[in-house]
Amino acid sequence: MNITRAVRHILLSSVTGCLAGTAATLFLYLLDWVTQTRIHHPWLIWGLPLAGLLIGWLYHHFGQELSGGHSLILDEIHDPKQVLPIKMAPFVLFGTLLTHLCGGSSGREGTAVQMGASLSDQLSRIVKLSPKERKMVLVAGTGAGFAAAVGAPFAGFLFGMEVVWAGRLRLFAWVEAGVAAGVAY
Repeated sequence: MNITRAVRHILLSSVTGCLAGTAATLFLYLLDWVTQTRIHHPWLIWGLPLAGLLIGWLYHHFGQELSGGHSLILDEIHDPKQVLPIKMAPFVLFGTLLTHLCGGSSGREGTAVQMGASLSDQLSRIVKLSPKERKMVLVAGTGAGFAAAVGAPFAGFLFGMEVVWAGRLRLFAWVEAGVAAGVAY
């Protein structure tokens, strides 16, 4: 790898980490706020069925291309074809926050991973990335989102490495994933 490519990958990884880390930070602050709101207003739990209907209606009418969630991200990592929709981040953010506000259960890690991947993939629209670089950015974005959500950069790095080959650790883009996870944290 030449020095220009190495610098490019470090910069891409740093931007990826900033995007995923900022999104996860916003999400965690909002999640704390909705949790405190629900605790102080226990009647909100009665809104859970309506919240579920609203989220389902929104995805049905405005977010059908997002219904794959993690599978959509994995498909793009394994066979890059088109940039993940930018609206994946606000959709998953809103859905998770509304679910928690009404007393439902949904994980913070999945939300942060999807936001990290969708936001970092937008770099493909700004910077001309090869399919291999795009795959690297997606892997780094997923790991960075995970790192920021759980507050553990090494766990995010490992998650990014595992996501490429479902449960088997492969050292593809390990430097980039490590940089992105550290920056996101």
